[in-house]
Amino acid sequence: MVSKKTHSQKIILELYQEFHDPKYLEWDPLFIARRFQGHQDIELISLISALFAFGGVKQILASVERVLLALQSEHPSLVQFLILEPDENKLTQELLRRLRGFRHRIYIDRDLVMLLLLYRNSWMKYGSLENHFLVHHSVQSSSIAEGLSGIVSDYRLWVQESSFKPGTYFKHMLNSPEQKSACKRWVMFLKWMVREDDGIDLGLWRTSGKIRTDQLVIPIDTHLFKISKELKLTSRKTANWLTAIEVTEKLKKLDPVDPTRFDFSLCRYGMAQYRRVKTLNR
Repeated sequence: MVSKKTHSQKIILELYQEFHDPKYLEWDPLFIARRFQGHQDIELISLISALFAFGGVKQILASVERVLLALQSEHPSLVQFLILEPDENKLTQELLRRLRGFRHRIYIDRDLVMLLLLYRNSWMKYGSLENHFLVHHSVQSSSIAEGLSGIVSDYRLWVQESSFKPGTYFKHMLNSPEQKSACKRWVMFLKWMVREDDGIDLGLWRTSGKIRTDQLVIPIDTHLFKISKELKLTSRKTANWLTAIEVTEKLKKLDPVDPTRFDFSLCRYGMAQYRRVKTLNR
């Protein structure tokens, strides 16, 4: 017997039909990464785009473009530029030289250099960022929490052990489910990597088959939290990890296999509403 859909579920499906469309990518941090489809650097560009994804979209995209311009080199890819230099100190100084003066909101040039060094470590120790994640992730887990907590824990340890120190706010880049943080930017990056390439998400990590789409968690921020409350997806007071899990579980009633597919359309709807309100208030 097919269960009758609630009013909220009908709205979510209608929004999905209207907004789950690549034409809305110009409003999304994924916009630049999609340009690099098939390129070795797409994963790293996606990671930078995701972790810088706060503030206005134009500002996010401009910051990522500045990074790519600053890091152009004789190597065919940025990943090769990072992993082929055997001397980490020399690489660090070169990265600092190229990125000197860079700023994206609370993050400065040293924060970006630290992120690039951590990404390099994942490749040097495990062969890829995906392999690093899978060291901590289990296909039997209910979500990506263990894998994400593990990789963030490793990164924090590597930062402590490094002689190079990032800026004051770099710690905010390494939020973890263990802290009950919603980890919006990290779970968004994982969604991009794991969901199939449907013209929006990238599906770069699908070949291993070791991360299921039903293990993904909805990337929840202030705007999506507000929409989730309006659609009765959560009754919680704050947007934290438990809220993200609750919203994801509610979305599983619509799609138990791929609940985070509704993220893009809900966010685009929220942005459209925000723009309408902003226009009316002028």
